Amino acid sequence: MIILIMFNFIGKGGVGKTTSAALSAISLSNKGKTLVVSLDPAHNLGDVLGVELSEEPKRIAPGLWASEPDVDKIIREYAKNISEEFKQHYKYLRVLNLDKVFDVLEHTPGVEEQALLQKLMELKNTDFDYVVVDNAPTGIALRVLLLPQIMLTWMNYLLKLRKDIVKRREIVEEKKVHDPVLELLEKEIQELEEFDKYLKSKHHKVILVLNAEEMPVLEAIRIKDTLNKFSMKPCAVIVNKLIIQDTSDPTLVSMKESQQKWLKKIHEEFKDMQIVKLPYLPVPPKGVERLRELAKEYLGEGICKV
Repeated sequence: MIILIMFNFIGKGGVGKTTSAALSAISLSNKGKTLVVSLDPAHNLGDVLGVELSEEPKRIAPGLWASEPDVDKIIREYAKNISEEFKQHYKYLRVLNLDKVFDVLEHTPGVEEQALLQKLMELKNTDFDYVVVDNAPTGIALRVLLLPQIMLTWMNYLLKLRKDIVKRREIVEEKKVHDPVLELLEKEIQELEEFDKYLKSKHHKVILVLNAEEMPVLEAIRIKDTLNKFSMKPCAVIVNKLIIQDTSDPTLVSMKESQQKWLKKIHEEFKDMQIVKLPYLPVPPKGVERLRELAKEYLGEGICKV
């Protein structure tokens, strides 16, 4: 069985994740059927590719599809589905007038991350060889990737409690009890365990995107250290907006000197990872053909050995 390879692009806002994801997707499309999808509420993917995108994957070049799902819609639909499940399994709460609580799930802390996690799980099961994900800025993206392990910790505890409840019911009723809530918990845990295993496998690639500046570099180091603790080691770093050309402009000369200092730090901190360097371009690249030229020049060897 061929397993889809997923690439998650993570980094501070404004460092060039969308362009980096688009370049990588174009490079990968030469090797297999590729989908690049934006899960950043502030969609820029369509602008970078020079095409109008929607939730439905759109073929924009041979071997390449792109989509921009409505993140707010994803969250609303996820919250609605969870609310309906809760109402179905906890009908007795209506007697206490507590079922209205489920109607505000959309605004509950953590629901955005859970909805995006569900979307990633769906993307894993799509009919593509590669899926490239342009994520929201670091905070949300990191929480989404760590969520399966965190959820499994407390869901396994809930499972134990529920099994104890069912066992006591069976003693009282003197018969085998069918418990839909227990079945739902077991199903959710199994799905989370499978996806958590996938996220730690060779089929999941995390790419850090940064600029050679203090804040993006320090944030990328924190991301790397956190992901390593959760057994999700990033495979590549893309350093964007590097001033490579010679210049006499005092501002650019100063920026170049500062970048070289932080570039040295990048090589020290990420020495065991692929480091891709993309140049500063006065005019941001736009359109598949322009991106293809850049991908050929700077991603000729591929990304993460794929």
